Amino acid sequence: MRLSGQMPDIYFATMYSPGMYDDEGQLLDLGGYDFTGNFVQSRLREVTYDGGVYMLPLSYNALGITYNKTLLDKNGWTLPTNLGEMEELKTKVEEAGYTFCVDMLQFPGYGFQYLCNIADTGFLSTTEGVAWQNKFIKGEATVADTPEMEASLRLLQRWRDIGILNGDGSPTSDNDTKATVGEGNTLFVLGTSVDFGVELGLTDKYRLMPYLSEDGNHNVFILNVSRYVGLNKELGEDGNEKKLEDALKVMDVLSTVEGLESLEPNQNNSRLLALKDATVSEDSFYSDILDELNSGHTAGFIYTGWENAIVPVGEKMIDFACGRTDIDDVIKFFDESQKLITEDIQPTYTTVTETIGLEDCARLVGIAFAQATDSEAALVSTNPWTYDPDSVGTNSKGVSGRLLPLPVSDNEITAILPTGWRNNILTVTLTGARIKELVNSGYDINGNGITYPYVLVTKGGMELDDTTTYTIPSCGVTYAVSEEGNLQDTGILGLDAMHEYFSQFETFSAEDIKWE
Repeated sequence: MRLSGQMPDIYFATMYSPGMYDDEGQLLDLGGYDFTGNFVQSRLREVTYDGGVYMLPLSYNALGITYNKTLLDKNGWTLPTNLGEMEELKTKVEEAGYTFCVDMLQFPGYGFQYLCNIADTGFLSTTEGVAWQNKFIKGEATVADTPEMEASLRLLQRWRDIGILNGDGSPTSDNDTKATVGEGNTLFVLGTSVDFGVELGLTDKYRLMPYLSEDGNHNVFILNVSRYVGLNKELGEDGNEKKLEDALKVMDVLSTVEGLESLEPNQNNSRLLALKDATVSEDSFYSDILDELNSGHTAGFIYTGWENAIVPVGEKMIDFACGRTDIDDVIKFFDESQKLITEDIQPTYTTVTETIGLEDCARLVGIAFAQATDSEAALVSTNPWTYDPDSVGTNSKGVSGRLLPLPVSDNEITAILPTGWRNNILTVTLTGARIKELVNSGYDINGNGITYPYVLVTKGGMELDDTTTYTIPSCGVTYAVSEEGNLQDTGILGLDAMHEYFSQFETFSAEDIKWE
């Protein structure tokens, strides 16, 4: 929305890097409003740009090293505060017959984050290191010409030697890794920071500790903000006084614990709020570290601006964790990956010339999937905002959002694509009459009568015959319908189907969404 100039009055984002785009030209400075004073000072410092606060962090997760507190206490071990103590603890853990650490390695993004998070215990998260990040993205600095950054990356070898960053024999599936954790014999987990006790239904208690520095003086938690909010600068222009007044009332509400908990009622136990008066229960995964987080012993989650390098660098890091390459190769490859960012060589498949709305996006996905599977029709659910008290999320199986007038790369495609980055197209086999019933009833995702609309597309706009049986791509069907319709995996990646579809067009508009 920011790149296309089509920002709403109240602007939400899941990723934000101060100064990456034109903050001063697009967003109101919120620093002078009373509601900004409700936020923890350390969280405000992280979003301050050139003296202004243009986006406020609402909720976030902390990333670190997950540990089994029950196992730690049972054996009388002390939580380490530096890498030397961690190395000493490893000997005790293995002598007692336990597994010291397992790593999640299923996705390349894990490897990229391990590299960044470990480097954050050194130069990367300092003021100079943050400035270096921006220079690297612009092609103005490298690891080779920055000894401090090279030293930070060489910390990876220390972590591997200790056995924290260790893919030797570790399963590559997150489910397999969690199954290992569920046995209760593993002390540390490197990966997504979750309360495994709650997630896996275990009696053991799990807590979070920071990424450790060599001497313990620069230990950090990594903050991954899940939602930011800001106001369109146009609200400050003449004639928008009433809209600004109303928007500020919304900001007042969103700057309270009650307001944020009403915004995300199903996530109260899985994330933290960036507000001064926010608390956590004694049983919370974060109960032992809230003071550390609020005091600023943190570093930001690195993502925005690095998108093109995350997968290749992450894969190289997983090779390193598994012993398939050495640290010199990782450092060299990190610099080599810079051209992926500076040259922005991520392929584009067409250029959208106008805003394409939710239903039209569902139609184009349906056509692309049907053509890829040689089908005569497709049934695609959509994901408009719907209040559902039984829902733990939204309709992730449907088409979300819209396409804005921009070049279309994988980032734009996956923003609307039901199958995401890695999933295949699924089909069901149903009669024409049954398909029509589903179109009329919608996708009852939680079985409570609250439905998400379907969009049906057919070749040449043909009418489905009630008694004829059709095998068609489906995006979002209930378990009962999947059983009735013999849900099948076609083996065709949804993203590949979209590549083929969009590549037919030099430019693309809603008028091009037709299937003759």
